[in-house]
Amino acid sequence: MISALVLLAACSKVNLEWSEEVRLADGSTLIVDRTATGEKKYEIGGPGGWNQTQMSLRIGPGGTKPPPVWRDAFVPLLLDYEPATGTWSLVTSFYFCSTWYELGKPGLPYIEFQSREGRAWARVPLESRLIGRESNLLTGPDADGEHARVTIKDKLARERNTSERLKKIASKWNGC
Repeated sequence: MISALVLLAACSKVNLEWSEEVRLADGSTLIVDRTATGEKKYEIGGPGGWNQTQMSLRIGPGGTKPPPVWRDAFVPLLLDYEPATGTWSLVTSFYFCSTWYELGKPGLPYIEFQSREGRAWARVPLESRLIGRESNLLTGPDADGEHARVTIKDKLARERNTSERLKKIASKWNGC
């Protein structure tokens, strides 16, 4: 019986890795490497799902000095690059209202990180220039696994099942 419980617990872990095509605001496309970890939720007779505990994003080399790997509990939504300042911006959000409460119930459900000229990612206030932009990252990875390469076309096909606040950086939000 103990071995069955250990096996069941091992099966509940989610550990995903994939590469993803990302189209930036200037129209250029790059490949990022992503990971997601968490645990599956089991519901008797229900659809299940999973709770993500950590996600990461790595931008490969390609003419600019890439930032270090970004890793946090938030969900990456939008990746942007400003060549004039050598700044990468990453807008993230969360799945659960408990995170919103932990953040102090901010007016918008977004957290922005920046890396300038390859330095460490730092949390910054959400830039107004990013409000209204559509997400360009996969926001809902499948707990059962992703294709080795997720294309822009794949993401567009799955978008209809995505929460509105994760599809586009909204200017208004009513909270949880």
